[in-house]
Amino acid sequence: MESQKQLENIVIRCKSGQREAFEQLFELYQPRLKYYVRRLNSNSETDDILQDIWIKVFRKIRKLKENSSFPIWLYRIARNEVFLRFRQNEKFVELPEETEHPECKEDNYEFSAEDAQKLHNALNKIQPYHREVLTLSFIEQMTYEQIAEVIGCNIGTVRSRIFYAKQSLRKEMERNHG
Repeated sequence: MESQKQLENIVIRCKSGQREAFEQLFELYQPRLKYYVRRLNSNSETDDILQDIWIKVFRKIRKLKENSSFPIWLYRIARNEVFLRFRQNEKFVELPEETEHPECKEDNYEFSAEDAQKLHNALNKIQPYHREVLTLSFIEQMTYEQIAEVIGCNIGTVRSRIFYAKQSLRKEMERNHG
């Protein structure tokens, strides 16, 4: 991943209309964004959703106030686009704010290469909102504050969802892989 300063320079160049800068952003974020969208929406619309996301980014990047917040802004657009598709297909269910805030310990598990496929299979079986927070936290390495901005809730809800997502993932892994 580019350093924060390099990313900000790419965003500035993109805002000024430099096509090469937009291509750099695309190359930098497309693989991870595709993973994120697939975790939220496991149907065949992934490529269409990604195309719509990048069109919105291209059209609206000049409105981005803080260049350093590009990743949060990008993932917020992605999340909104996926949920727009859910609503259009009548699959969208509004999630309640979780009021219980359990103590969340920072688990730093190391997974071997052999465990990767098992992990991805288990991720596909847990609730989408759990997949989302785990993906943002562990794959994108966003802070709780950044995740809260992306999903539009408070930090306590993020902590709670991560806690329950870890439990759910752990149960799924144990159920299918001992």
